[in-house]
Amino acid sequence: MTELHLVGPADDGQQLVLADSDGHEFRVAVTDELRQAVRHAAARVRETAPAPAAASSSMSPKEIQQRIRGGLTAAELAELTGEPLAALTKFEAPVIAEREYIVALARDTRIGSDAGAPILGDLVADRLAQRGIDPEALAWDAWREVDEPWKVCVDFRADDRSVRALWTFDHQARSLTAQDDESRWLTETELLDVPIPKRHLAAVRAQDDVEAARPLHPSRPVQPTAADSETSEPANATELLLQDLAERRGTRDPLPVDELDDHDEDGGFEGFGPAAKARQAETGFGAPRRGSSASTAKPRPTAPTTSGASAASAPSAASPRTPANGERRPRKGRASVPSWDEIVFGAKHD
Repeated sequence: MTELHLVGPADDGQQLVLADSDGHEFRVAVTDELRQAVRHAAARVRETAPAPAAASSSMSPKEIQQRIRGGLTAAELAELTGEPLAALTKFEAPVIAEREYIVALARDTRIGSDAGAPILGDLVADRLAQRGIDPEALAWDAWREVDEPWKVCVDFRADDRSVRALWTFDHQARSLTAQDDESRWLTETELLDVPIPKRHLAAVRAQDDVEAARPLHPSRPVQPTAADSETSEPANATELLLQDLAERRGTRDPLPVDELDDHDEDGGFEGFGPAAKARQAETGFGAPRRGSSASTAKPRPTAPTTSGASAASAPSAASPRTPANGERRPRKGRASVPSWDEIVFGAKHD
């Protein structure tokens, strides 16, 4: 059987020109039967042909994404590593989207701590516009190495040269730090945006410490005793009195605390209220009425009128008066507690 090969369609388009190994040409008419036979043969070829091997890479997906997050593209990574491009491209899209998100976040970050501070994108565009650079020609990018902060840059052309400004970006704290002169010129002002150090305040000492640090002086002079008063000069007593009055001017004296004797004169006082009235009703005795106090009160004992007794009982400035009826006198320098009759009726009831 002679084998023929296709030369091409004939000039009329209705026939196919075939040729053998010797160069002899043959013509075959293009019919429906020929077209169907060709389709059937092509289907069988596709079914029996081996499937192409799937593209694979020796790098792990995590490593591929880390390299792309570090600033490379899939094409650049394939060129550097020799890996199939098809094996790297399927991991590129999500990482590129992450880098674009960081760029948008950095451009919306305010430069400074004030509420009305400008954002990075507007500030860079305004300052480059002063140099005649079109803001639309700026190329922003972001990348991040392993265990490193994000870096954000803007590329532009100035004076026929390529210029890059670089910042480090803390996306959690929303803070930018200039890394070169271009970035400092674009974002930093004459007044450095640093917090003013506060003055350290000295700890205030407690009031007790202040009082303890002062020298101890008596607030009031010590009252002289009876023996001292006999030997002291009148001038000293006058000076002490004037000093005492000067120190006490404008202040109130504390209420004296009475030092009770062994014999408590108000031991019979049982208080006010219904309980006292109930005891009076049971015993039939009670305090004398105000109107009858003068008639029922016993007369006070008087001192003897003899001259010797008068001289012995005369009060002196140095010694307190001794009671004539043998009552125990209160301790010196302390006032006794008034009894119930003295409180109510104003007179002592013996």
